[in-house]
Amino acid sequence: MARSPDGTGHGVESDGSPFDRAAIPPAVLAGVLDVGRREGLSVSSWFAGTGLDPVLLYAPGARVSLQQGRTILRRAIDALPGRPLGFEVGERDTLLSFGFLGIAMRASATAGEAFALAEELHLSAGSLLDVEREDLGAEIGIRFRERWPDPGILVFLCEEALASTTIIIRSMLAETPWTPVRVDLSYPPPPHASRYRRVFGCPIVFSADANRLVIPKELLDRPLPTQHKPTRQMAMEICRQYLSPGEAPPDIVTSVEALVGGNLRHPLTMSDIADRLFITERTLRRRLADSGERFSTIRDRVRERRATSLLWDTTMPVGDVAAEIGFNDGREFRRAYVRWRGLTPTEARRSRR
Repeated sequence: MARSPDGTGHGVESDGSPFDRAAIPPAVLAGVLDVGRREGLSVSSWFAGTGLDPVLLYAPGARVSLQQGRTILRRAIDALPGRPLGFEVGERDTLLSFGFLGIAMRASATAGEAFALAEELHLSAGSLLDVEREDLGAEIGIRFRERWPDPGILVFLCEEALASTTIIIRSMLAETPWTPVRVDLSYPPPPHASRYRRVFGCPIVFSADANRLVIPKELLDRPLPTQHKPTRQMAMEICRQYLSPGEAPPDIVTSVEALVGGNLRHPLTMSDIADRLFITERTLRRRLADSGERFSTIRDRVRERRATSLLWDTTMPVGDVAAEIGFNDGREFRRAYVRWRGLTPTEARRSRR
């Protein structure tokens, strides 16, 4: 069983995915980091031992693991005690919270169609809770379920998820203030409980049997003024590509690949990368070995991908391609490329035509 850096052992997600697989877009974590920086906190300390560089949260296509996410959230909550941190993150602009999923939802024909998309594709937006609809008779419950039990961050997760969901519903309906029928929460009232009524504008039930946003069933048939089928289709395809099947790599491998790829012209050493990931070089080497990887193998893989892309998709001279991926000597690059693909760079370029 994997053990998180804060000492809590949770080796497997509820769906059977390893706890240290990098599968989650870091939108929520980036929001928390922004709050900490605005407060002038040393947010880098939240990343100690996680094998994650804060810069990577903002990289295109970035993903983090449940282990990394929970560790960073717990440290952020401890560093900002007594604050409604979940609301501060959840009340951001819908594009920050939902990304392309939010675009697809707003472009749907009806609210019901938008909610169905959220059920199917919520992971593409970096949701840290799972979402499902419940039939409550004349009402519908949008229920949020934990993927792993952690009372230390439950309040944050629910505040973020329910606030962002309420805001996107208001955005879809072009109706402010739109209010739910009721909000149910499985925990007792926090110190800032009065904020819940201000955010949702409806009855709040604490210590309930589940965490849910209750809406009238008739809302499902409500046409959306922002509906646009081509936009919806495009955004859905992007979300599905983000969730394309295949096992997510270990989080440490994803972090190393991202740092290597972002510094190809001026290559980082293994020691440099360990420093950026707030771990020792020895720990980095061990964690890569546990993942069946070596630093040199990852570096070669990232270089080969970038070199092939440049050779196929640009007319950049081979010598410039070599420099772009960190080779000072064109002959050294040629030998490396033959080792990687069995072709010289020139032959690889011709094979693409």
